[in-house]
This record gives sequence, structure tokens and C-alpha cells, in this order.
Amino acid sequence: MSTSFNFPFAASATTGYFEAHPMSSSPLEIGRTMLCKPVSYAAVQQHPVCTKFFPLNQFTVKVRLLCLGTDLPVIYNWLPWRFTRFMKKDAHIRHLNETYNCIADSSSVQSFFVQVNETAAAQVDIHHAIQDDISAYYEAKPGDYRLQLLMDPEKENNHEWTLGILQTFQDFFFSFTEVERLLISLEDDSNLNCTLEKAGFTLEAQVITPDKKVKLYRCGRKIVA
Repeated sequence: MSTSFNFPFAASATTGYFEAHPMSSSPLEIGRTMLCKPVSYAAVQQHPVCTKFFPLNQFTVKVRLLCLGTDLPVIYNWLPWRFTRFMKKDAHIRHLNETYNCIADSSSVQSFFVQVNETAAAQVDIHHAIQDDISAYYEAKPGDYRLQLLMDPEKENNHEWTLGILQTFQDFFFSFTEVERLLISLEDDSNLNCTLEKAGFTLEAQVITPDKKVKLYRCGRKIVA
């Protein structure tokens, strides 16, 4: 298993190595960069910032910055009906465009798009938890970052792909020294609960928000001795 990183969008900082996943056969090459900086999602083609190959199942996960021109119609088709039923598709895509343009200017959240074997598979936002709404429901620490994962519903039951995507983001985000813990909040009936546990996440808390009841999972950095 090999992982490579390219960081065309951020300023330099010091980082180090962390424990690779058990299937990894070589040390990871970690770039030195900062996370959650203002970026542009307007590029026609966004280059991968992280690529990970899984030899056992013969697939490659590629992570790149969001591309507004091509990704928003795909993301719209992945959203649950309860989020899309109130607006026509064009209006909803315009709303998504406004949302992600705000994210592009933010210093507390960043958006990425995921392909597996060149097939669109997921969209991920990473939030600095201490500046995120989730901090109202648990005691967030400066090194906590929350992942918000939107899978292609047709790929959600492909547990090998989902696990590979989670492991890729663990490798990628833990390459940033400021990231100490990753958190994911899921609804009780989510298909991802078991996959999170396989990826090394543990239950942090059960949270009741104004909208729903969710489980908050966490995964900490493992430093190589």
C-alpha cells in the first residue's frame, strides 16, 4: 500500500510521521503544509492532493480539492431527498455554489472530492471542531477536526471502498501537525457505523441536536516511537 501527497494550495509548516495502516508496506512520504486555508474551487481541473493504492482489492483512492464546475451536479444527486425536495435542481445547485464559495474563503473548513479508480465516490468537508457547531455538544480541543462525509449512495454499501476512503483521509489529515483527533458524527442507522470501527474510530459520545440524535466517533493520531 502506498500513499503520496501533493500540496499546491497552502503555506509551509513542520510536520512528522505517524503510524501507517497495518496493510502499509512502506513509510509514508508526508508533505509539509497547513490545513484549512482559503483556496479556490473554480479551477476547471483540480489536481490530486493525496493518492493511495490498495493492492489487496486493487483500487486507488484519489483526493482533490472541490471543483465547482463539475462536482456540484454530482453532489446534488447524492443528497438525500429530504434536503433537495424544497428546491428545483438548478436553484439547489446555485445554493450549493454559494455555500462552497463561502467555504473557499474560510480558514476553519475545507472541501475535497474523492474518486476511486477514477469514479466519483464521495465528498468530504473537514471542519476545525472548535469553530464548528459540533463544539456546542462536546468539549472540543484545538487539535480536533470533524469530517463530514457524503458518499455516493450507490457506493455506500461497498465497504472496501468506504474503508479505503476513510483510511486515506486518516493518512492525509494526520500528516498535518495541527490535527490531533478526527471526529465523525453519524445517525444511529447509518451504514457507516461498522466501517468507522474497522478504520479505528471509537464512540466518543451520543449527541442530541435540535434536528436528530447522532453518534460522535473519534480517532486519534498514533505516533511512531
